[in-house]
Amino acid sequence: MNDTSAGDIDAALANCASEPVHIPSFIQGNGAIVAVDNETLTLTHASANLEQITGVPHATALNQSIYDVFPEGLRHDLVNSLLPPFLMQETRPVDSFELNGRTLIAGASAAGPATIFEFEPIESMQVVTGKAVHQLAFLTSQLQNVDNTATLFEKSVRLLQVLTGFDRVMVYEFDGDGNGKIQAEALTGPLEPYLGLNFPAWDIPQQARDIMRKTPFRYIADVLSPSVPIHAGNDDAAPLDMTFSHLRGVSPVHIRYLENMGSGASFTLNVVVSGQLWGMISMHHPTARVPDQTVREVCRNFVRFFGLTLDTMLQRERLTRLYEADTVRRELTESAAGEETETLLSKQLLTRLCDAMRADGAVLVKEGSVQSHGLVPPPDRLEQLMQFGVSCPDTFHTSALGADNPELVDMVGDEIAGLHITFMAENSFVAFFRRDRELVTKWAGAPQKTIEGQGADARLQPRGSFAEYKETVRGSSIPWTAEEHQIAGEVWSILVSAEREALIKKTTRQQKMLIDELNHRVRNILTLIRSLSRQSQSTSDTIDDFIVTLEDRIVAVANAHSLAVEKPEAYVSIRTILKLEAEPHSDGGERIRIRGDDVGLRPDVAPIFALVLHELMTNAAKYGALSEPGGRLTIELEPCADGLALRWTETGGPRVATPKRKGFGTRLVNNAVPNELKGSIEIDYRETGLFVNMVLPEDLLSGLRSFGHQTGASVEASGDGASELAEYEARADVGCLLVEDSFVISMDTLRILNDVGFVTIRTSMTVQDGMAAIKAERPDFAVLDVNLSGGETSLGIARHLKELGTPFVFVTGYGVDGVSQDQFPGVPVIQKPLRRASLEQALRDIGM
Repeated sequence: MNDTSAGDIDAALANCASEPVHIPSFIQGNGAIVAVDNETLTLTHASANLEQITGVPHATALNQSIYDVFPEGLRHDLVNSLLPPFLMQETRPVDSFELNGRTLIAGASAAGPATIFEFEPIESMQVVTGKAVHQLAFLTSQLQNVDNTATLFEKSVRLLQVLTGFDRVMVYEFDGDGNGKIQAEALTGPLEPYLGLNFPAWDIPQQARDIMRKTPFRYIADVLSPSVPIHAGNDDAAPLDMTFSHLRGVSPVHIRYLENMGSGASFTLNVVVSGQLWGMISMHHPTARVPDQTVREVCRNFVRFFGLTLDTMLQRERLTRLYEADTVRRELTESAAGEETETLLSKQLLTRLCDAMRADGAVLVKEGSVQSHGLVPPPDRLEQLMQFGVSCPDTFHTSALGADNPELVDMVGDEIAGLHITFMAENSFVAFFRRDRELVTKWAGAPQKTIEGQGADARLQPRGSFAEYKETVRGSSIPWTAEEHQIAGEVWSILVSAEREALIKKTTRQQKMLIDELNHRVRNILTLIRSLSRQSQSTSDTIDDFIVTLEDRIVAVANAHSLAVEKPEAYVSIRTILKLEAEPHSDGGERIRIRGDDVGLRPDVAPIFALVLHELMTNAAKYGALSEPGGRLTIELEPCADGLALRWTETGGPRVATPKRKGFGTRLVNNAVPNELKGSIEIDYRETGLFVNMVLPEDLLSGLRSFGHQTGASVEASGDGASELAEYEARADVGCLLVEDSFVISMDTLRILNDVGFVTIRTSMTVQDGMAAIKAERPDFAVLDVNLSGGETSLGIARHLKELGTPFVFVTGYGVDGVSQDQFPGVPVIQKPLRRASLEQALRDIGM
């Protein structure tokens, strides 16, 4: 409505905040529930559809003992699953069982003095094959070596999209005001992309966030399915607390919200970091979709692993910032020690302080003496600033001066939006300034509140459109961080504190914190080594066996940390090995350059290859180009006729001459490459710097391309390189459907499809999902696993694609004779395991 008043908006927000979402009095329609008193074992509540799901009428079940309602085997499992209130845990799964002529799964969740039992028919679920523990192990293994949040988010959405089958999977991060931003997105099908868009805080009311913090996930199986009321055994019974229940009813406002987004089902994993709700991994599907019990259990544990991994990364970033802040404080302290006041108040020191604070300007007032640097208020207003500064009781800061303190805008000027003032002593303070910035926010729909009704009847309604809406805001600066608050707080101690002991003690405490953190990590490593020692002892017959076994396992742990595999086929990235070896010698600059496309190396030879590189790098650091400041090392990776050429060129170092004797490192390199790696190596002691040409054979490599790809490096093409490149680039615009029932094999096939140029790939694990995907968006090409789980085959999908004129290939582990060539003439049949060369040949056979 257009005449919405501020009072109506406040009333709508209050009504939204007061909605009792934890006691909805109804459930979703894809299952039924009963509530059992933990003491009396009496059924206190039941959903109206209990008979439809279980065959037990809800009216006759209420106020009856669980022993009189359910058959013996089931009631035994239910009684063993009762959850006393002190547990307050999320739903505990119960084994599947037969009842009322159908297979059901059950789950138990705590509800105060009662336990809620949920019953869902298994036939409504999209079943994922494989044990939950195996799926979880694979998911977590793919994230073990991720070292930044962007990669963590991107890999997670891709993996979860394949596991769950949901069309859209998003990582959604909350900011300090509760607004959400989509940081990563995997998307197939007809839903609109939301990557990079922001969602206002009122989309998720506080009481819903409180539930999200307590529960690992929430799914809404069918947005269009009508809700089912819950009946109580007594009229005076308290409302049933469904905080932990999967079938908890959905607010009508949220249902409209999902409908406006085009979603028919949703599955949300709640990400908790250090006890606080950080955000969520939100999944949407255009039609109804119920995740099966395996997917739920995998996702329940995966989101915890995701949260812990994210927490580790954020803590590492925080420790890095603390260390950097400590370095700045230490440098300032050392420069201030023993110097005169005039030197301390120099513009050089203010410049360093501004850099540390990321400020555009600063004013330092000490006992009436004033120094300024950069962007500061006009001279005629400094007196006002001084009066305000000395009146601050401790610290004043804002990153939105016009909104927070409009009375100060005239004092500092229109250019300044960020202000940080720290009072130091009588007539002394330091002030830092930041420029006004133009902030462009991309919202998912216009971020205005939509209200229906007036006064006490006012209700907040979801937006009708989620199309990108850009909002430009002025009057704000980059927010001040906790580390910057600490730096500003230290200025007084650095400049005027006569009690140096205070500064020394504070520095000592900060050092102790870093040492404690180091000790903690060392203890963790020692605990791991002790565990390996005990395991080795229990399986060894002699001391020699024990030593050998322990050493092998310690080496394996070291390799797992430095050479662990990210790709599903377990090949090790050569560029990663190079970066690991180069990092200690790079000095943060460009002394070491690595050029060329990445290539995978067989894991059994990766440690030997790393050892060879280590010897070369150590030699360069001791005697070669890296031993002098101006030295440079260039490492080029280039496909060649025999495999991969690695060219090592040192320049700018000391003059080089052929050594009179060969040390251990040289002997190791000359022996390991031809004997262990089955390659060749040439070492040229050029006067300008060492040059090494090492060739690794093709059978050790994965992902080796015979044409250049974006890097611009010259390569030696085999065959018609231009033709291959054209084919590769053409496939980027081809929509591909992959039907494969194994999650792990599906991920490997996705990698190979990416390697040969496909970008848009939709995955399905069942015939039903595959047909639905074709109906939603006709693919240009398909890869079909012939034999699927549960006795299904993809031949029905193949016939449908044949009618549509869509090209496809079969993949099978049962032999190529399992597909009738009379029915599918000319359709390639590839034997598992799928290899890139086999797929490329099949693509050529069908003209792709």
